[in-house]
Amino acid sequence: MKKQALCLSVILMSSLTVSGCAPLVIGAAATGAYLGIQERGAKTAVKDTVIKTGIKDKLTGKNYRYLANIGVDVLQGDVLLSGVAPSAKDREEIGQLAKTEDGANTVYNDIIIAPEYSAKDKANDSWISAQLSTRLAVSKDVYSVNYMTSVVMGNVYILGLAESSSEMERVVHVARTTKGVTKVHNYIKIAK
Repeated sequence: MKKQALCLSVILMSSLTVSGCAPLVIGAAATGAYLGIQERGAKTAVKDTVIKTGIKDKLTGKNYRYLANIGVDVLQGDVLLSGVAPSAKDREEIGQLAKTEDGANTVYNDIIIAPEYSAKDKANDSWISAQLSTRLAVSKDVYSVNYMTSVVMGNVYILGLAESSSEMERVVHVARTTKGVTKVHNYIKIAK
């Protein structure tokens, strides 16, 4: 019986590979594994993704430029907005759009007001983000899958769930000591 099940599995996987569905199956399995190891759980992660998508749709509908310069992270219904807006009016409008999304709890509007967000600024922020992600991934006793980070003009925004206050302190320390970081905005909660 076990041999038959194994043969059936091999045939099924072979047919998926031939049909081009293997990346879909492998991607779904990887996503499932990623969601399974997060502190917030798969069901909450899916709800957060729906909220994030809804906010991004609203931003695009209001002004397509918002989508390019505004980051949206959602954790357990709490929304963190980061990025650059050209005016206080734009910043307020973006925050109000996020607050109207079904399922959104607290909205942290940390959008910086600046006339532009240059390609040089974006490249520098990408470099900082890559360094920070690597450092968090290799940090002892830090579960990096529980954190979302954004970097805007050297400011680091961290939204996440720590298993303990000491883990939260380690994450903040790693962010503060990453080269190029000017300020750390901590939105980490301690998991219950």
